[in-house]
Amino acid sequence: MHIILGGTGNIGSALAGTLLDLGEAVTVVSHDEKKRAEWEEKGAKFARVDVLNVEGLREVFNTGERLFMLNPPAAPSSNTVEEEQKTLNAILAALEGSGIQKVVAESTYGAQPGNGLGDLEKQH
Repeated sequence: MHIILGGTGNIGSALAGTLLDLGEAVTVVSHDEKKRAEWEEKGAKFARVDVLNVEGLREVFNTGERLFMLNPPAAPSSNTVEEEQKTLNAILAALEGSGIQKVVAESTYGAQPGNGLGDLEKQH
């Protein structure tokens, strides 16, 4: 089972659709319940989970072996470094003890090594 965290966005939905077309089992993870019917009609499982809910994420992660993840971008009006670190920490904590064997992490706007780079360093 492939788990797509951020599966209703541009990149995640393209990946989920491609995997479904290939006959792969997919769970789309989103915070938006309104997208459930669309994905279930396509043959995916759908999980509505807040990315900060570690136990909820781990429960979903335990249903699959592969995870594609996008760390959701923080609102530009917030402290993006702090907010994105919170979500990343929750995702990493949920991975601990889960059945996930392989993780692919994507950054939609760049990831850079180093310090003082704001949210770009969180993606790296």
